[in-house]
Amino acid sequence: MSDQTDIPILTDLIEKGIEIKLSDLGLDDELDTGVAAPFNENVEIELAAPETESVDPFQDNPELEQIVRRIFDEHVERAWQEIKLAIQQHLKN
Repeated sequence: MSDQTDIPILTDLIEKGIEIKLSDLGLDDELDTGVAAPFNENVEIELAAPETESVDPFQDNPELEQIVRRIFDEHVERAWQEIKLAIQQHLKN
C-alpha cells in the first residue's frame, strides 16, 4: 500500500479519465487482487435457451383466476377508500 496521505479523491480520479490504474488509487501496481483478466468486449457468450417455457397458471383454471381477481378487487377498493380519506384529511388542514 502506498502512503496513506497520497490517496486520491473522486475529482482526482475523474480528471485521470476512463482508465484508472491501481497506483491511481494509492495501491501498489503489483498487488494481486485475485481478479481474473480485465473485461474483454470481443468475447461472445452463448446464452442457453430457457429449459422450460413460462406457464400461464390461469389458462386451465378459471376458478383460481376468479379468486385472484376477487382478492385484487378487494385490495383496490380498500386502497381507493384510503386515498379518498387521505385527500379529505389533507383538504381539511
